[in-house]
Amino acid sequence: MKPILTNVTPGTPGTAVRKSNLRAPLVAAIVLVLLLLVYRLFHHANHYEHLADDVTKALVNNDMRPVENEFNALRRPELENRAKVGALSNFVNDEGAFKGVKEDTPSGSPDGYHRFVAHFEKGDLSEELTVDADGKIAKFDVHTPPSPQ
Repeated sequence: MKPILTNVTPGTPGTAVRKSNLRAPLVAAIVLVLLLLVYRLFHHANHYEHLADDVTKALVNNDMRPVENEFNALRRPELENRAKVGALSNFVNDEGAFKGVKEDTPSGSPDGYHRFVAHFEKGDLSEELTVDADGKIAKFDVHTPPSPQ
């Protein structure tokens, strides 16, 4: 590899221009890396988005076993209802490939209530999750989003 600057002495014309031309891409690369790091550190799904995401993936796979411990004792038996879980699985799979959830809980909502938009290949579904005082899922609903008024 040939050096970029050869036979350059401190008084050589164009030295400053060449050095600044080398610094600009380096500074831009460093800034880009820092921006990506900040994005990764501060833009991550919250606990409830992870929870809704996991439950939705379980519904897509028609297998609630991976998330059954996230439900409270009163709701856990419903997960064994194969007909109900199968119907919900068919409902979410009709929307195509699952892409993820994004929380959109309105301000002023009751404690423990969380609302999400579940993004799928063919469209979005609305999800509502309520957790009890122990942080376990007391209610989880998935349905078509309300029509815009």
